[in-house]
Amino acid sequence: MKNIKYIALLFSLTLLISCGEDDVDSVTNPGELTPTSEISIGFIDANDGQTVLEAGGTVSFTIGLNVNPLNVATEVTLGITSSDGTIDGASFPSTVTIPAGETTVEVTATFADDGVAEGTDVETFTVEILDADFGGSLVYYLTPADVSRSINVVDSLPVIVVTTPSDVDFNFTWTGTSDLDIRIRDAGFNDIDTGYSVTPGETVTLGQADPDGVYTISVRPWTVNDPTSDYTFEFVSPAGTETFTGTVTLGAGFWADEIPVLEITKATNGMEVTYSFIEL
Repeated sequence: MKNIKYIALLFSLTLLISCGEDDVDSVTNPGELTPTSEISIGFIDANDGQTVLEAGGTVSFTIGLNVNPLNVATEVTLGITSSDGTIDGASFPSTVTIPAGETTVEVTATFADDGVAEGTDVETFTVEILDADFGGSLVYYLTPADVSRSINVVDSLPVIVVTTPSDVDFNFTWTGTSDLDIRIRDAGFNDIDTGYSVTPGETVTLGQADPDGVYTISVRPWTVNDPTSDYTFEFVSPAGTETFTGTVTLGAGFWADEIPVLEITKATNGMEVTYSFIEL
């Protein structure tokens, strides 16, 4: 994070005289601010650390002054950085203006798909107030607690299913004439179950006895006749059926490619089992 500025300057008598009594009143009343008072500027909302989708996700923040409305506009300079060093796909203004007569302004960050498959990784963006300009007549300071906000951006939000202990099935169907197979593996890349059907329609099972943890389902092209294939997974448990759909690009056959499509986290708590799904 960039160094936070602390600026504490006195309003000069010349400024007070040149502004006129009405101008001084617009700054100092009601609030009994004196010519030696400082103006602080910062984020005044509670929207810190929100998680949004990369594709079309938005989050808004409010920037405000600690004084009554000023008779001059306040131009605020903003910066944005990300945990991976790039801000591709993020739309965020470099400056915003608090109009004369107002004390706040809303600023919105919007995110688009950057074309990089991050899977379950979280990219954290940080927005900061870098500077402020009151038309050259006033000065300010920034406080550490209010100078920045963070945004967590993910490819997809998890789907949660809470059910009772039982074996659960994943039914897999696909379009086209390619021969596709699926495999479910644990975090140590150990096979749990594999489907081998040559026609669209396979099922793999995650057993009640399989330990809690993270599992991955992947599509494996055996015979490739189509450039792409649309697929559907039905997760069947005592709680019902949850459906996931997507499209895979098919490369070489004979299992030369393995395409992860779904990550599952299993967590058991007594007679309750929670499955969290992330589409990859």
